[in-house]
Amino acid sequence: MKTLVFNGSPRKNGNTAHLIEQLRERLGGESTVIQADGSIAPCKDCRRCYFKPGCAIHDGMEKVWKALSEADLVVLAFPVYINQPCGQLLTLATRFQYAYVSRYIRKDPSFSLGKRKGAVLLTAGGSTKDIDSAVDTAREILKLCGADLSGVACALHTDKIPAWEDLDAREQVRKLAAILKLSESES
Repeated sequence: MKTLVFNGSPRKNGNTAHLIEQLRERLGGESTVIQADGSIAPCKDCRRCYFKPGCAIHDGMEKVWKALSEADLVVLAFPVYINQPCGQLLTLATRFQYAYVSRYIRKDPSFSLGKRKGAVLLTAGGSTKDIDSAVDTAREILKLCGADLSGVACALHTDKIPAWEDLDAREQVRKLAAILKLSESES
């Protein structure tokens, strides 16, 4: 299984990174992690892609599209800010507008990402109790990547207990990996 992980956390070795590593270890196979660190610019809504293939912005997104086309599984990993995925991930995700435009506006029959599995890893501290809107947003991002959401694992209250000490989060990651491996063996 080839896994593509988008890490939206600004903390490269924080709680989100810990969940990513737990999942990667349990899944095995090949995996690539793309850090949403600002090196990929947000969509600037220039609408070039409305009229012809390709994006007007030339940055690391070309590598993202290649990795995405080869992935069997896409994982969105992020901390929750204001009940939504963090801004770093959302900024990168705006570039998936190209997929939407290609399919629904330009109706390009040659544009296809295929179908794959999707998963969400999220962390949250403070008073976050309701993660539903963050998961709904992640589900929409995954759809643009050609992925259907298969499951979610989360570490909540990371302000009190870090993900690496959270036994419930570890168990959620274990169960998510089992679901993803089972669905891979069935396809």
